[in-house]
Amino acid sequence: MKVDNTDTINMVDNHIRSLNVIDNNVLNTLKLIPRKLFTPDSYKSFSHVDINIPIGDNQHMLMPSVEAKLLQALNIQSNEDILVIGSGTGYLSTCVSILGNKVHAIDIDNNLIQSCKKNADHDFLKKNILYECLDIMDNLKIIRKYKVIILTSSINNLNIITDHMSEQSRAFVFFGRDTGPIKTGILIKKLSSSSFLKEQIIETDVKPIIINND
Repeated sequence: MKVDNTDTINMVDNHIRSLNVIDNNVLNTLKLIPRKLFTPDSYKSFSHVDINIPIGDNQHMLMPSVEAKLLQALNIQSNEDILVIGSGTGYLSTCVSILGNKVHAIDIDNNLIQSCKKNADHDFLKKNILYECLDIMDNLKIIRKYKVIILTSSINNLNIITDHMSEQSRAFVFFGRDTGPIKTGILIKKLSSSSFLKEQIIETDVKPIIINND
């Protein structure tokens, strides 16, 4: 099935480029994936607007500008496997799957995982994503298996991620107080067991990570 991707291409050319996103690999990837396929039905007309689109359970899709800056900052290589914590509707994971090798996308909400699988069921999309319903707080050890980690919700303690990263790995996380309106998107590079580089990339509104208290 051929999907009209004109709106997505226009978004990239007219908006994303103006935000100093200049990595051609990122720009071309964003143009390739029709964002509307991954947007809830009631919000499809807003697919290419720079807003946080609700996806249920008080969660939202990241804004297109945030996704673009995140992808540019990570500089994902074609041989790298990526862990996405917080699959959302599968849009960001699908973009990552074009840039990298294999993607493991997890979410605590099984409804979102099923939505991801449905949204990704198109012949022209790569089949290199494993979607799994998983609570990362009970499975932090899997972080060490990946050289690239993306956390799409916010945390108030970076050690949750950094303590479990392997050497020479990098992560993009959103950091800030749970009750704070604005979170900081941070690129973290772990050089050794005790050495990190941290770079602030963007400030935005992101919901805190969901904690299962059962």
